[in-house]
Amino acid sequence: MNKRFIIFIAFILLVSCQNKKATKKIKVINEVPANFEMYKTSEMAGLMRTMLAKNKELRQQIINGEEIGDFNEAYLKIHTEKLTDSSDLDETFPTFAKHFADMQKEIFEVSSAEQKEQFNRTVDACIACHKDRCTGPIPRIEKLRIH
Repeated sequence: MNKRFIIFIAFILLVSCQNKKATKKIKVINEVPANFEMYKTSEMAGLMRTMLAKNKELRQQIINGEEIGDFNEAYLKIHTEKLTDSSDLDETFPTFAKHFADMQKEIFEVSSAEQKEQFNRTVDACIACHKDRCTGPIPRIEKLRIH
């Protein structure tokens, strides 16, 4: 009798300890709320992301001592692309944009021995502009430096 009782209690404990799947009800919404706005990258943000990617490649070419090719004229769009926040287009922006474009061009004009230093000056030009506006990308830009 004792043995049957122990087996019965063990069976009850085993059954009661099993994980039971909880069912969740998921509400499916088939309509987009009227106030919903999909994030759209501005022209300038898209250009900046492209420039970051291309400068990562350029950085590696300089480190490897490879031929770097020619200046990418698309960088000159920095003067005309629409900014994410139009209030960032103040009287200093054109000066910063011109300085960056000049510095970037010069990487392709200096000797290969001077490319590293010129590349780092270009990175400094990016950071100088971003300190005044749109500071978020600064950590990514700083990683471009060649040490």
